[in-house]
Amino acid sequence: MSDILDILDSTSGGDTNSNSDFVHFINTGNSSENSGNSNDDLFNSTCDENENEPPLQRLQRLQSYSNHNDKKNAVKYIIDALRMVQNEDNLYTILQCTKKLADDIVTQVQIDALEKFVPVVEFLAQNFINPELLVRDYLFQSIIQTLGHANNRVRKASQAALIRTFELEQVNKDEIENDVIPTLVNLNHACDEYKNEAVMLMSRLAPYVGSDLTLKYFVPAVVQLCSTIAFQTRKTCTTAIGDFATIIPPSAVDEHLVNLYLFNKSTEQLCSDSFWGVRKGCAEVLHPLATVCSLESRWNVLSTCLIQLLQDQSRWVKTAALRVLGYFISTFHDPNRIGQCTRSTTTKLERKQRDDLCEDLKDINTSDTYNDFQYWRIVPKISLDGTQQSSEGTADYSNSEIDYSTNFPRKRSLLEVSKSFDQDDINSILPSALIDFYTSIIEQSYSSGVETDVVHQSAHTFPAVALTITNSNWHLIRDTHRKLSEDLQWKVRRTLAYSLHELAKILTTQQTEEDLCPVFESFLRDVDEVKIGIITHLAEFFKLLRPVMRNQYLEKLTCLTSVDNQRNWRFRSESAIQLQELCALYNPSAISDYILPLAFSLSLDKVHDVRRESIKALAACYDRFSQTKSQQLCEIFIEDSHRIFARSMEWRFRQAYVHLCQEIVERRCETPQQFALRFFDSLLRLKHDHVVNVRLTFAQFLQSYLTNNSDYYSYLPDHWRSQVSEAIQLLQNDRERDVRICVGGVYEQLPPPDLIQQTTLSTIVTSVEDQVKVEQENDKTELKLPTSRNNNPNRIEIL
Repeated sequence: MSDILDILDSTSGGDTNSNSDFVHFINTGNSSENSGNSNDDLFNSTCDENENEPPLQRLQRLQSYSNHNDKKNAVKYIIDALRMVQNEDNLYTILQCTKKLADDIVTQVQIDALEKFVPVVEFLAQNFINPELLVRDYLFQSIIQTLGHANNRVRKASQAALIRTFELEQVNKDEIENDVIPTLVNLNHACDEYKNEAVMLMSRLAPYVGSDLTLKYFVPAVVQLCSTIAFQTRKTCTTAIGDFATIIPPSAVDEHLVNLYLFNKSTEQLCSDSFWGVRKGCAEVLHPLATVCSLESRWNVLSTCLIQLLQDQSRWVKTAALRVLGYFISTFHDPNRIGQCTRSTTTKLERKQRDDLCEDLKDINTSDTYNDFQYWRIVPKISLDGTQQSSEGTADYSNSEIDYSTNFPRKRSLLEVSKSFDQDDINSILPSALIDFYTSIIEQSYSSGVETDVVHQSAHTFPAVALTITNSNWHLIRDTHRKLSEDLQWKVRRTLAYSLHELAKILTTQQTEEDLCPVFESFLRDVDEVKIGIITHLAEFFKLLRPVMRNQYLEKLTCLTSVDNQRNWRFRSESAIQLQELCALYNPSAISDYILPLAFSLSLDKVHDVRRESIKALAACYDRFSQTKSQQLCEIFIEDSHRIFARSMEWRFRQAYVHLCQEIVERRCETPQQFALRFFDSLLRLKHDHVVNVRLTFAQFLQSYLTNNSDYYSYLPDHWRSQVSEAIQLLQNDRERDVRICVGGVYEQLPPPDLIQQTTLSTIVTSVEDQVKVEQENDKTELKLPTSRNNNPNRIEIL
């Protein structure tokens, strides 16, 4: 053994400190000093023994070494040791080793150990009854102590562990108030980097801490940091304002958070901060702040700040303000506002009167230098305001241009009132300047260099803005909607297409037909990505139109089957779904002429899902015919169904016929007697179909939708029920196991029919031969025995 030590010393160059651990590692691996093995054999045997060492022992051994590399390796076995823990003592040992590694003086060891805290806490929470006690005794203090560590990676690891501990609810209220909150508040007095991390931790932990403690400790700390010199800290505080606003009471939001946007002695106005990042942060949190604050604060403070940010010189600040503008306007929506969503004609009458007044004054103020009527006609002096003028005096007819402005005081006053009505109406809902900025979003996005996704955000929030300002102020944003529908970005048009039916619910019927129907028609001619938005809600949009206007779109329903990409089968599937809903909006003749042919064409699609949805549409058409007593249309439908499906050479169409019968039974389109008379003759023939999929679908229909439906099956005539029973018995002996299972047949695999016949014949032959052999043996026995009845050897027994 001394020779081995000398060799190791010479190899290391005399560095005894670096060899001490390695020598100890070898001594622990080999207990015999006189083994006579070489150095390599000794090292290999030691490694083999360590590979078989349990994770717990390996964790203890490596953690006890002074070399930091061994301690880093020890961290790798923490999770494995936890998974193989067998008793409480082993668990306490593992957690104690984990705590020592997290409190190690070597920074890298601390980082590795703290990064293991998250899976350790998750493992304890999933596998133990009281994991919060283990976390408190072994892990929690290490997390708290390293929140203010000098190393950034140590702080990040401890912050992640703390957040995950809160998410798993492993921290009680006393620990929060006595340990967590004082530590975070003390970090506010450190350097700027610590302040930023403290504010971010406060905003992340506020939902778990609760509104009371957040208002008591976190909000004052953030308010104080809003006036700090470091702009990065102020930016972090503006982000935290939105998180705190959703937690603390609304009254506290008005008192503590909204006031940060005002200019006062203690803090500068945040929306006028010298750093553009702070102003951008203010714009981003305006919407969550506006959803919880009072209407007065929203109107007087936040609206003023948003208008100021919309005029900011920074491109990024203006872009952030434009993004949030539509969402901010939607916070002024009042569900109790009277008449905001009523589809009435009052607005139409008022608009017509105003337009008539405008046309009258336009004609009056237009002067012609010469015309026959003015030149030859002597115009009497008649007062139009209801007062009778004196007929005395002479009129000056030399001038053909007559000023009528003084003769129409009532009309002019009515026009002025009408013009000012809209402005007063919108000002009673929200500041009109916000609508002015909203209507200019498109121009600002393409001219002033802001991001183009702002237009997409505007299209996304357009229905909410329309709902807020009500249909009486639709004319204020009508042109904006038209410009958005003509935008070059297809994703903007697609967003409007998906929300067109919701916008139609807000507007009146006249507004929908005048302003939305042209947009609807343009979207029908658009690309598939835009058209699918219209198709998805086609029936809902048609439901809001007058029947006359609705019938005009019947000839345009062919767009449901015309797509740019034929591989887009989901488009055809959605079209089939809409055909089902359109049946309730049209009369039987319109359904037969326009909707039914489309449904039949989609039912022949190559994709199964499209066929299934189109079959449902066909059943809806037939249901509509039955409800309206259209017997001729019903007979035509039945004849076409038999010709296209039941007698088809394609197996998938015969399968579709079974699905059609299934949908008709589910919808209860007609009585059981009528259904059996019209469909059973072709349906029961499918029990002999040579395609197993058809027989399988037929068996499922008989078992699940017919025989088990006692309310329907019991009313069938007796001769039809007997035929159904015969079909079920035949399917119970089908050669396919799945078919037999559907109708309650045997599960075991049956042999093929040819094999059954051959087996039967061989069995009969074998049984006859066996019987002959038995009788021959009986004959021999009878010859040996004495017979008293007949001793004739030539006697023949007839079998």
